[in-house]
Amino acid sequence: MSIVNVQNLSKVFGNKDNRNKVLDSVSFKIEKGEFVSLMGASGSGKSTLLYLIGGLDKPTEGDIFINDEDINKMKEKKLAALRRKDIGFVFQFYNLVQNLTVEENIMLPVIMDGQKEKDYKDRLEKILRIIGLEDKRKALPNQLSGGQQQRVSIARAIILSPSLILADEPIGNLDSKSGKEVMDLFKSINKEEGITILQVTHSKEASEYGTRTILLKDGKIINSDIE
Repeated sequence: MSIVNVQNLSKVFGNKDNRNKVLDSVSFKIEKGEFVSLMGASGSGKSTLLYLIGGLDKPTEGDIFINDEDINKMKEKKLAALRRKDIGFVFQFYNLVQNLTVEENIMLPVIMDGQKEKDYKDRLEKILRIIGLEDKRKALPNQLSGGQQQRVSIARAIILSPSLILADEPIGNLDSKSGKEVMDLFKSINKEEGITILQVTHSKEASEYGTRTILLKDGKIINSDIE
């Protein structure tokens, strides 16, 4: 089953006199359980592509299907629910709420989705074990290292058991040791939780954690291992 199905996707910024075609007729699929690395030089369109797949922006042309649903035809309320429940986002700079504890940050999606926190108590305990921060559950973000903060953001991304994680340069702000720990965590989540992952990365080492690499250049896919 395809978790992501991108068909003839193009994105143009600017107007007639100053057009910048960031993505040019991009097509590919990501199957359930894959861990795909999206690589390319700065300006190749990879982050734009990630945001389009996450429903954070609209394409100029083409279609994006998440779990066989065309997200470009969704009304905003349904799209917002998709982003909360089916897609977990992990960004380079963590985006944690600074006055909330580790466990409060992790539980934010549960609260935003209008669900009862008590129903996720066991899930929270499991995730704290997975990320190795059971002893930091009451800590604030400024009391954590960068690697620990990123692990909290990953925990927040998976609390509602999404089918897909979109990660934009998830170790771009970390030292090599912390970066390896985060990538090992992603690999474990992919295998043990069965969550499909699409990561944007500049790092060849990080890309090798994936099961497949998509290479973008000047808004086009240039490698041949795309379905």
